[in-house]
Parts: sequence; C-alpha cells; structure tokens
Amino acid sequence: MTSPVDEGNEVLVVSGSDVPTDDAADFTATVGQRVGDSGRLRIAGLADVKKESYAASIFDVVIAIFKQPCTNEDFLTEALRILKPNGSLVIYEPLSADRKPDTVLTYSDRVSRLKLSGFKVKDTERKSLDPESKGLLLKIYSDVGDVCKVSASKPPFEVGSSMPLSLAKKATNVWKLDDPVEEDFIDEDELLDESDLAKPDASSLRVCATTGKRKACKDCSCGLAEELSGKAAPEGTVKSSCGSCYLGDAFRCASCPYLGMPAFKPGEKVLLPDAQLTVDS
Repeated sequence: MTSPVDEGNEVLVVSGSDVPTDDAADFTATVGQRVGDSGRLRIAGLADVKKESYAASIFDVVIAIFKQPCTNEDFLTEALRILKPNGSLVIYEPLSADRKPDTVLTYSDRVSRLKLSGFKVKDTERKSLDPESKGLLLKIYSDVGDVCKVSASKPPFEVGSSMPLSLAKKATNVWKLDDPVEEDFIDEDELLDESDLAKPDASSLRVCATTGKRKACKDCSCGLAEELSGKAAPEGTVKSSCGSCYLGDAFRCASCPYLGMPAFKPGEKVLLPDAQLTVDS
C-alpha cells in the first residue's frame, strides 16, 4: 500500500458511519504494522473526531475512509487542526472525474474544498488505487474501481500563527553620488546682450489687422502698406478689405476705419451728423 505512514508516526484512521469496523480491520492492521511499536495508531468514527477533543498538532498522518463522498466540511477543519505542520491527510472515497446528474462530489470538487480549508493538495488529477490498496479495501467497497486516493498536506506552520511584517522603508543609494562634484551654473544674464535689453519701437510692432503679420494684405485699407513703404496714405474713400464693413460693428475687425460708425449701404459715403460730433456737456 502506497502510504505516507512511516515507523514511529502518530496516525489517526477515520472511517465513515457506514463503514463497519470489521470491514476496515485489514486496512487498519496494515497501517498499524507500518507504525510499529515506536508509533501510535488511533481509530475513530467520523462523528467522534470532534468529540475526542484531540490536542492541536499531534498527528503526523490522518487517513479517512468514506464509503460515500463526504460533504462534512467540519472534518477538514478538524483534520487541519490536529495535524502537525507538514502532516499528511489521505482520503479514500468514490469520486468521479466528471459531473453526472447523480454526482455528489467530483474529484475536482474535493481538491477545491481541501484548498479552501487550508490544505496543500499534492495530486490535482484523479489517480486509480494501487493493487495493494485495492486488496485491502475490497471488503469496504462494492466496486473498488470507483474509489480514488486524495493526498493533501498541512502547510509548514501552525494554524493561526503569525509573524511581524517590517514595513519600514529601507534607505536606498540609487541616486547618491559617491564623489559629488560641484557643477558650474550658467548666469542667465550672460546669455543676453544690449540689443536684447533694448525696448522695441511701438511702430515696429504694428501688424496687419487681417493677417496678424508684419506684412500688409493685398487690399490694405488700414494704412500699414503705406507705413511700410514710407508713402502717405491717399485721401479719398476708404475701401474695405473684407467687404463686410458696411454691415456694422459686429462684422468689423479691431482696426476697421468704420469702427463705431452706423451701418450703411455698399458704396455709400458715410456722413456723420453734427449732433453726433458734439461732446455732451
């Protein structure tokens, strides 16, 4: 029988309520031989495991034999408590690989329940029993071919154990220079000469109201073209560069010569009444 039991181990064999003691006699006798005189073998029914009030972490191995899939989650919790750290849990029970309408528990379900209870599962895939184990379990199961062995182990620490976590930040020298050197900084004032500090002439900053550039547009009417060429602006009717100045201030640019004047018809000469040119007293 392939078993984690060694000589000198403390072993507990748990059987379901539907497993007669006489039917499991050969199995328990074989386990007792492997434990030897230096070890200890205890036998208990599933319903009596918690009643026995075993001390925590006293068993090296817990072996369970269930004629039907066991859905008692309290057993897994108790088994984890009474096992020593790194102790082994071996369960023999009929588990199918695939779920069917009458399936109570599949092998993957058992593996999931063991993990959720805190065990580490060694074999995640369903394996058949070895010939020796089949021979010892023939009296218990009507069809030993449906029975599989599930092996798990307790983590290498006690249930409920804790350890302090160091949350202090460690000093790092990633950006520390072994040989710091004073760098020469550039004086910003040295980057400017006298021409950069001179105040520009306001006339040189004038741009075209239409293009926004220091270049007159084709039909310039704001006087920029004459200013750039050095010629005097011709007297006469002022022409609109956009063709919309007659519509009113809503359609006029910021430098429009008609700005502030009322709307008029295209080509009409704009004349302001004397009353509008008189300052209110």
